[in-house]
Amino acid sequence: MKKLVYSLVAASALGSSVFAGGDILPAAVFSQDDSDFYIGVGMVYNRTYATESGWFDNATPTQDQTGGLTGIIGYNYNKYIGIEGRISGTFWERDYADLKTYSIFLKPQYRFQEDDTQSDDYDDAYVTVYGLVGFGNSHVEGSGGDNTYSAWPDVIGQEIMSETGFQWGLGVSYTFVDIDDGVRKNTWSVFVDYTMTANDADINSRLYDYGNGKDTTVYHKLSTDGLTVGITYTF
Repeated sequence: MKKLVYSLVAASALGSSVFAGGDILPAAVFSQDDSDFYIGVGMVYNRTYATESGWFDNATPTQDQTGGLTGIIGYNYNKYIGIEGRISGTFWERDYADLKTYSIFLKPQYRFQEDDTQSDDYDDAYVTVYGLVGFGNSHVEGSGGDNTYSAWPDVIGQEIMSETGFQWGLGVSYTFVDIDDGVRKNTWSVFVDYTMTANDADINSRLYDYGNGKDTTVYHKLSTDGLTVGITYTF
């Protein structure tokens, strides 16, 4: 009787191994690395405007649309929350605004990703939606212009606005996953997001010189925001 019991137990154990791994070896088990530093770079389309704004509309009054670069450094505590710092500056397509921004954000996020780490059938990429909530500085100096127009002559090279305060943003990213020694590790991500870096900041300045010196209006509010497309690398 004892021999029969021992035989049944052995057969059961062997059968479990076969079904778990497809042969007599156990199935592979992987872990997921969710806490990592990352760096990134992006191209940013900025708007600086006093009274009106419009996306990709060169005819919008008081709006200067500029192109620039953003540097990013961040840390994901886990899959739901991170912290991120950004530095951005304009380098081309300036009319009256030479813009620089400095930001530190708390980054709540949600990943559309399978959590089954017990098999090889696992997502090798996933989508994340995220928010950016924090503070920073948005600094505008008068520019001599890269195109037809420029800032009013007496503010070229001078500070028009330096606003430190609340900043926010929304974005989406697509992340590729690699496996290194049994650990699924997030590596490259591509992203696009929107950030509001200054909203109706107080100023006291002329803005555009349209080449005819006729816009003598002194403006009292200025806003800056932007769309960024970029890539990050996680260590």
